Amino acid sequence: MRTASIVAAAFAFGVGTFAMTRNAHALGPLDVEIGAKAGFAPSPLSSNNGVSVPNPLGFGLGARGGIDIIGIYAGVQLMYYFGGSDTVSALGQSVSVKDHTFMYGVEAGYGFTLIDILTIRPQIGIGNATISGGGDVSGVVNASGGSNSQSNLYLEPGVTALISLGGWFVGADANLLDFPGLNDGQLTFSFHGQVGYKF
Repeated sequence: MRTASIVAAAFAFGVGTFAMTRNAHALGPLDVEIGAKAGFAPSPLSSNNGVSVPNPLGFGLGARGGIDIIGIYAGVQLMYYFGGSDTVSALGQSVSVKDHTFMYGVEAGYGFTLIDILTIRPQIGIGNATISGGGDVSGVVNASGGSNSQSNLYLEPGVTALISLGGWFVGADANLLDFPGLNDGQLTFSFHGQVGYKF
């Protein structure tokens, strides 16, 4: 139910964004941004109950796109983390397996232009993260744990710095990444580099 609600909200956001672009020139200067992202999310600090938890994220690749109207940015993002790990256990054995996490959601923020080519944008993202274990556990009988797929809400407030190079841009972002429903609240950070084009 929660995943369906997030998908519906993302769809509504996309329709609204498209509708806004039809009359965007009446609102002020408009930039459409499309970019590729690569990044890393380190091991979580802990869950809210103080228990250390595995890292389901690690390294990842993704993309984002959105519109910027007089500094107000609204867009969508996709990230696929493939460098995470989890632990499955059975009959006293513990085996490390690879985790794969696919995240999709919406994001919004406001950019401050410090100099002509540099923009600082505080922003927040919200969406769904589907975590699934992909390790080889064939040697473990009745294994359980990270091999199950699960969906979780994520919240990702952070700051993005963008350098404009003509139509192109390069940038980096640092974020606090929270999964409220995972392990009683799993908290970590995410860091990305990005490159893209504005038109």
